[in-house]
Amino acid sequence: MREVTIRKRSDGLTELTPRLAPLEITDRWLVIFTVVMAACGFFLTGVMPASVLATVIAACLAGEVVLGAKALVLLLLRPPAEVHEVPRFRRR
Repeated sequence: MREVTIRKRSDGLTELTPRLAPLEITDRWLVIFTVVMAACGFFLTGVMPASVLATVIAACLAGEVVLGAKALVLLLLRPPAEVHEVPRFRRR
């Protein structure tokens, strides 16, 4: 881990999180669209049964719903934190 973000929360806890950011919503939708289009292509060629196609589509949408619910719960329950960015270690 080369760079971290230090968050000092108002409840006294200090969080260290890596700088690896999750995908933005537009990138997530692009990945979902690509997976669904590929699955539909496999279905149309006869390689994938309809039940598997339905499972892939349901999993993509359920994942997006879970991420939305997580963001909502964290917004309601977690107090805003003071963020300190720590630069990468540099040798002299």
